[in-house]
Amino acid sequence: MDILQIIREKYNSFTNAEKRIADVILQNPRKVLEISISDLSKYANVKSEASVVKFYRKINLSSFQQFKVLLAQSLSEAPLEIVYEDISESDTTKVITEKIFKATVRAILDTLNTIEIEKIEKATEMFRKAERVIFFGFAASAAVAFDAFHKFTRIGKNCLFSNDEHIMVTILANLKKSDLLVTISHTGETKSIVSIASKATEQGVPVVTITGNKNSNLAKISTVALVTNTKETKIRTDAMTSRIVQLVILDTIYTLLASKDQNAVESLKRSRLAVSELKY
Repeated sequence: MDILQIIREKYNSFTNAEKRIADVILQNPRKVLEISISDLSKYANVKSEASVVKFYRKINLSSFQQFKVLLAQSLSEAPLEIVYEDISESDTTKVITEKIFKATVRAILDTLNTIEIEKIEKATEMFRKAERVIFFGFAASAAVAFDAFHKFTRIGKNCLFSNDEHIMVTILANLKKSDLLVTISHTGETKSIVSIASKATEQGVPVVTITGNKNSNLAKISTVALVTNTKETKIRTDAMTSRIVQLVILDTIYTLLASKDQNAVESLKRSRLAVSELKY
């Protein structure tokens, strides 16, 4: 049991007091090993030790000592100690750079530890079978969707991309059951994306979603939902790091397709040759 991972996964379900306790633990887990339950309540600025008791019971633990034992195990087993930290006004350029890089690496590792390989395999098979793959996303998610459109086109997949709602509904009106809709939304609550995915499923079109919220409306209606695992802090939003993790998930599916399909490899060679002609 990776107790730090469990805390990150449950973070959004915590009360404000519980989030403060979680923040203290995630920001300096080694220090927490050395303090008492009373000290933790003071550092987290919660009313009393009872708040800490409610916290560890919420993650299905029976005592503070049990929590510390599991915390010690999590730290000893971690291949890389990278914890979430917020940015402060006093931070130097070097410190901020390190925090952003480490937070991104942490998000990738967290997602690696929680993502379901069976769902990666299922999504990859859906990509393989699809006659056409349509990528939808808005704002930062649109950048990820466009990157995927570019990559999968290079290996010979018939792809479309849009971040325009009018074009999206036009494409939706002409979807076939042999198509695959790929929706990207960190919150999974963007109304337009949810509506389009819902209509696609009603038409019998499979939907693969990449989101940061497994309980979102978008995840619930999708055929396969691939969930990123990131944490938001006061200044750095979780959408910053999730964008990188979304790219990694799509790169994984892309690589799985390309590595097992000789036609994809040949398409990639032709794509590289075509692009080379545009350069000096």
